[in-house]
Amino acid sequence: MSKEIGSAPAAESAPFEHPWQAQVFSLIVYLHQAGNFSWKEWVDVFSEEIKASPLRKGESINDAYYRQWVSAAEKMFISLKLAVKDDVIRRTDEWRQAYLNTPHGMPVVLTSATCMPAHNHHHLALRTPVAVSPASICLKP
Repeated sequence: MSKEIGSAPAAESAPFEHPWQAQVFSLIVYLHQAGNFSWKEWVDVFSEEIKASPLRKGESINDAYYRQWVSAAEKMFISLKLAVKDDVIRRTDEWRQAYLNTPHGMPVVLTSATCMPAHNHHHLALRTPVAVSPASICLKP
């Protein structure tokens, strides 16, 4: 089977599952090409991160790879003094809060970190349990 010119690759073969993965990947490549560090220095930091934080239970290989890539990038930025550790921690916390404040299905934006869900532009969370079908409940004899 031939692939048509200009057709999109299959999802299984796509190197990036999410736009942020392409962004963090290209940021490291850009900083390397700009002369901030050698590729060997990057490989050493990334390899150490892979050893220190291997694949977690239930985590896909792709998710583990980019989790490790981001963590190694943060360490590289701090070691090169391109970022301060406290700033990285603060911004990580802001993104986490933005995620928690964002209604399901809406894009997560950093401004949501300071906007509490009680504001009228947020959808109210459903606070009742989800019904469970009796057929899906495992009963012990």
